Amino acid sequence: MAKRKGSKKETLVANKLKKLGYKILERNSVKRLNQYKKAEYDVIAKRGNKKYAIEVKSGKQTLTSNDIEKHVKKSNKIGAKPVFYVSKRVKFTKPAQELAKKKGVKIIRD
Repeated sequence: MAKRKGSKKETLVANKLKKLGYKILERNSVKRLNQYKKAEYDVIAKRGNKKYAIEVKSGKQTLTSNDIEKHVKKSNKIGAKPVFYVSKRVKFTKPAQELAKKKGVKIIRD
């Protein structure tokens, strides 16, 4: 089975987080949100008593407020703080930046 495109970057991110003292709980996990919906999590990590749902984005793309909202919702479902770990090629629309700030979404640029 072929690896997903972002798998290599997710491995690098998980390794960086380990070096920073995070415990990696899960990688590339799929959880059922309800009877009809599932959510995919790139990395779920813990540091101290805080849990983080980390969405890794490495390709050239622009994220919108809809992307922020989806990640916040799925992070809340597992009691985790939402984090985007993005490459330099990833952009955010102005409304997405504002929503991320309002919702307390951490954005880490690589």
